[in-house]
Amino acid sequence: MGSATKIMRAALHAFFSHYHPAASAAALLALPFSAAALLSRSPAASLLPPLSLRLRRVLVAAGFPPASQLLFLLNHKLSQSVFSFLATLPFSLSFLLLAKACAVRAVQAPPPPQKQRHHELSALPASCHRYPAMARTQLANFAALLLANAAVFAALLAAFNAAEALRLGSDGRAVLALSAVGVIVYSVALANAAAVCNLATVVAAAEGRGGCHAVLKALLLVRGDAATAVAVALPASLATTAVEGLFQLRVMKLYMIDGRISSAMVCEGLLIAYIHSMICVLDTVITFMVYQTCKATHYSRDLLELEEKGDLIA
Repeated sequence: MGSATKIMRAALHAFFSHYHPAASAAALLALPFSAAALLSRSPAASLLPPLSLRLRRVLVAAGFPPASQLLFLLNHKLSQSVFSFLATLPFSLSFLLLAKACAVRAVQAPPPPQKQRHHELSALPASCHRYPAMARTQLANFAALLLANAAVFAALLAAFNAAEALRLGSDGRAVLALSAVGVIVYSVALANAAAVCNLATVVAAAEGRGGCHAVLKALLLVRGDAATAVAVALPASLATTAVEGLFQLRVMKLYMIDGRISSAMVCEGLLIAYIHSMICVLDTVITFMVYQTCKATHYSRDLLELEEKGDLIA
């Protein structure tokens, strides 16, 4: 695979050359998902504290040390992720997938300049044909992320139980070191799983084949160079986190202080949500460039066999 810098430059060039931000249908399609995602990250969410408490009880009962920093981090991350996932599920399965399909079509076959407006108007109907495959892939992605989390939790529980069997559980330094290693392992595993799932969605949007086929092909595409796929996804992740922090600072903090919603807060919230949706679209374009680069450099015998099997199944 090419370097992360080259892929980022190619993605930004494609984004600004073939995808007009002000007239894009993809950014407007992703706007409801972005608004729901920003609101779900609010600390004022009423279901978040009870969910966090229940998850903490489950983790402690499973064998995690109650005083471990890893337990606090996992509990906070999991409760926030589960609540955000449930709150945005209807939008991620509808608006977000259509936005990604529209963005992939916009950069997959850019039209001549004289047909740019017609291409923008016809992008959405043409993208709807890819939606069933992308929806199946999204469901497969949810299952893959669940399995990845379960595998990491099983490994961490085995490590803590082994430390307890060796009577290292009372040693604060050993528990701290094990917690630090656990955070690193969990972060790396989750980043790799998220990169593969994003690539699988783009594979489904580009080729029209979804479900487990897209996930398996994404795994084969990033095999041996998953670090580059994670590296190119990092800027979009950092930008998303920054936009979420800006929304909490400029909108939710004022709402929690004053207890009322003004027109200025609504306008600023919509603007921040639009920026969030643009980042989602840009992340899709970057992932599509990763897909093209991987397909050009690592189109191996395994990929050919997978496509032949897909043809036989179809």
